[in-house]
Amino acid sequence: MNTINNILKLEDEVAIIEAIGSLIWEKKEATEDFSALTDEEKVFVFIDIFEGAMGEGGLHFFFTSESGNFVEEIITSYQEIKAPKTAELIANAVKIFPKTYTVDLEERQALIAKAEEEILSGWEDLDELFFTNESEEDVVTLIVDYIKANESQFGR
Repeated sequence: MNTINNILKLEDEVAIIEAIGSLIWEKKEATEDFSALTDEEKVFVFIDIFEGAMGEGGLHFFFTSESGNFVEEIITSYQEIKAPKTAELIANAVKIFPKTYTVDLEERQALIAKAEEEILSGWEDLDELFFTNESEEDVVTLIVDYIKANESQFGR
């Protein structure tokens, strides 16, 4: 708890997120899944997973990687930190998914490989919205506020 308290005293929000992230991912590595994490830490992790995938290659990368296995948890996590526009953007990306969305990676990859250009360009449009509207919902500030509001649930 003391460590989290010290981290939250940092001035730079990105430094706070990086420090908290290191603690949580270290804790997560102790298990095969996310069972060692609190619900609040999972919110942090799911947002981190999505943001990382978007940085790697947008929604196409997200859906064709293991990150896409957690789409429902990611949408819920953005809602939890009070970023409804980002949650809605992800939900809209799922709506234009070819056929019914699946959390099975291989099935998802096969569907995407056969996807029409219209779907892929729809995701590109949503990518552009995500990256150009970042200032509309300041996810960095929202996640730091969420950590502060749930401080006792981090680093346990």
